Amino acid sequence: MEQSFEINIPNFTLGKEIGRGGMARVFLGEQLEPKRKVAIKIVTPHGNDPKILEDLQKEGDTVAQFSHPNIVTVFSCGVIESNYYLAMEILGGGDLKQKIEQGVSELEAFNIMLDMAKALEHAHKRGTLHRDIKPENILFHEDGQAVLVDFGIAKAQDSVSEFTRVGAVVGTPHYMSPERALGKDIDERSDLYALGVVLYEMLVGKKVFEGGDTFAISYAHVHEPVPDLPEDKAKYQPFLNKLLAKNPDDRFQTATQLVAQLKKFIRRLKPVTDTTHSFAPLPEIEAMRNKKSSPLPFIITGVVVVVAVLVGIWFMNQQNSVEINQTTLTTEQQLEMTDKLAAAEVHFRNGNISIAEQLYESVLLDFDCKEADARNRLKALNRTKHDQIIAECDK
Repeated sequence: MEQSFEINIPNFTLGKEIGRGGMARVFLGEQLEPKRKVAIKIVTPHGNDPKILEDLQKEGDTVAQFSHPNIVTVFSCGVIESNYYLAMEILGGGDLKQKIEQGVSELEAFNIMLDMAKALEHAHKRGTLHRDIKPENILFHEDGQAVLVDFGIAKAQDSVSEFTRVGAVVGTPHYMSPERALGKDIDERSDLYALGVVLYEMLVGKKVFEGGDTFAISYAHVHEPVPDLPEDKAKYQPFLNKLLAKNPDDRFQTATQLVAQLKKFIRRLKPVTDTTHSFAPLPEIEAMRNKKSSPLPFIITGVVVVVAVLVGIWFMNQQNSVEINQTTLTTEQQLEMTDKLAAAEVHFRNGNISIAEQLYESVLLDFDCKEADARNRLKALNRTKHDQIIAECDK
């Protein structure tokens, strides 16, 4: 019979257990104010080690500051009764391990990779590594959007975590970079290596290296060459080899570089709409070809060209006018504005309407009063405030 688990977390109630692993258990729960359904992860360190709890708290606080659609939203975290808890959004679309078992298409694999690369880009720019990228830590919203979870062994790059140093929690050997397997210092390129292992698993359906024990798997990551992809996916081999290069200097150096490359792959993989018959069905085209030449089509074409040129000149003038009125933002301001938009979207999705409204208002007042997404959202949330800002902006 399963042992009951009781813990009193202020402002939360605990429901049924939905998963467990190592020192952690995950429960469905409810936040009382504001009222919403949540998932609550409880970590009980062996021996109730206070140092481990302290480090978990610091790392939980780090993740709670993230605001990105591809990183799990954390509502609260803390230490209660020698247990660490983390309350987060519920992700109802299952995990990547389940998807791999069912089969993942190439386009789907690269879209998931892009979501994860964006999540790592956000975390890395804020000095935090994930250190445990694996399919079980990639979950999905019901609409299919991938979300990175479980930064439980994440480590800020400018600090040393006793929690990770003492080995209380370690990354999964199947996804460890060579430098990590050797116990060397790691950086963001180690996370990108692990993401490459996940890509191989999505494309092939099995792990890149198997072994009878942790040592055998680690040895393979350090010394064995990258396996060849199946013939129908061989075109991705150079990309995979770069992700899984033994030397970090031979990999993508940043998640930003990886994002750019993934976008190129996705553009190639997306089906191209056939516009051959957009303007007339094939029989009509054939009939037009068989007709005798007439000057009328040429006259019409000439008129259309003249009108198009005039419209184009007008549009360019309008664009120039808009560009003159737009605020020029620095790179830092653009990054901050992007963060606010992402945070606003997360809060809007989770029902935190007042916070979302404040963020959209901040974007329009502090950065760019013509930002389309912020305008549309604020218009839906607070029409009066929207109209006041827009009226001032358009003066």
